[in-house]
Amino acid sequence: MRRFFVQNIFFLILVNLIVKPLWIFGIDRNVQLAVGHDAYGQYQALLNFSVIFQVLLDFGLQSYNNRAVAQAPHTLRTLFPNILVAKGILSAFYMTLIAVLGVALGYRGQAFYLLMILGLVQVLNSLVLYLRSNVSALHRFKTDGLLSVLDRLVMILICSVLLFRDTFAAHFRIEWFIYAQIVSYAITSLAGFIICARFDRIDWKHYDLLKVWVICRSSVPYAVLVFLMAIYMRSDMSLMERLLTNGTHEAGVYAAAYRLLDVANNVTGVLFAGMLLPMFGSMLARREPVQQLVRLSVDLIVPVAITALVTALFLGREIMMLQMKGMAGAYEGRLFTVLMFAFPAFCINYVYATLLTANGNLKPLIGVASVAVIINLGSNLVLMPHYGALGAAVTCCITMYFVAVTNIVLSQKIIRLQTDGRWLLRYLLFIILIGVSVKAMLLVPASLITHLAGIGLAAGLAMLLCGFVPFRKIVEVFRNK
Repeated sequence: MRRFFVQNIFFLILVNLIVKPLWIFGIDRNVQLAVGHDAYGQYQALLNFSVIFQVLLDFGLQSYNNRAVAQAPHTLRTLFPNILVAKGILSAFYMTLIAVLGVALGYRGQAFYLLMILGLVQVLNSLVLYLRSNVSALHRFKTDGLLSVLDRLVMILICSVLLFRDTFAAHFRIEWFIYAQIVSYAITSLAGFIICARFDRIDWKHYDLLKVWVICRSSVPYAVLVFLMAIYMRSDMSLMERLLTNGTHEAGVYAAAYRLLDVANNVTGVLFAGMLLPMFGSMLARREPVQQLVRLSVDLIVPVAITALVTALFLGREIMMLQMKGMAGAYEGRLFTVLMFAFPAFCINYVYATLLTANGNLKPLIGVASVAVIINLGSNLVLMPHYGALGAAVTCCITMYFVAVTNIVLSQKIIRLQTDGRWLLRYLLFIILIGVSVKAMLLVPASLITHLAGIGLAAGLAMLLCGFVPFRKIVEVFRNK
């Protein structure tokens, strides 16, 4: 199981490392530079607002479906048509809700139009995620990996023409960026639908409104959890845009710094969670021990997060200047550094929260998320008026570390994971090694890219020295047996 996991996660990371950074730095960054901080900040605030209520689109169906199909693959043929119908009904409710709330919050004219087409983006994105949940539940992780980047590949092709051809570049508008997303998600949805239909003979006659209601009712705990998580992870830019006099500008600056944290999460943690949920689910259903898989996952992802954090600590301003073409100062550098402090906590949650979800421990997870919402909103309301985007970054760190530590404690208590002091000491040694390596490397005059490459090499060696990725096991993983 460990060899299967490592082989597939390396493939997924490789595919995403090729596509996602190209999307983030080649397209998304240039969109912000083309339209300006204010327009992009408004776009991000509206996007996050639409994401908060995405729970109504999913209603926990994705997590419920992933766990159900992973434990009993034959259920795909009957669940598939019913969940598709349920998602259609939920989509209509979702679009109505964000329209009503948008008007209530004072969105008018172009802002309201952007909110509605972003709502359509969320509808299609939710459909893609549901279709992918079937693929990953059946352990077709390579197919899922290709689907995970298909929408970005299509957007890269479309936006490359819009951003870099003189005919369109001079007139580029944020609406075009959203239209490109709608087309990309529609194409990916069609591809995902065809793939799912080929896995099993779908029973299209099995549609039953009562079955739809039972599925939705069973998914309520998942829906509550997803909604609470969306609030404490996505409300910051919407609050900024509404609370601060220069809210759209601050949201734009925050989005530029958060972009790097987002790409780090997408090429590491999100992929791990997508693979771990069905694997944990099937192992727990068979009463197999999960301790080794948990430790392997942490050893592969957390050292990478620590390396990114240390790099941001020493080179935050330089990295922000590179991605913003020299238009970043000390404030942007500090903002990025503080945000990257949250990255290890995100990664810890991708492992331990996923484990608890797979085990069906939704009540404690909902309790943790409820407290996290109170901490997040309370801290933002206190810090944001005084410190702007930097206050939101501090709040992000406080919230994510609270959730991470609590999920570790819950996992140890509920699933009886063992505590290993020597394992923790290895992480202390790794932090010292990577900190000293980065500090020493910066004493040598070189370009930022050279320094980053050197830090990556140093991190790989430190991971080997600390025993996180022993060379002998790497050979065993890829040896044909």
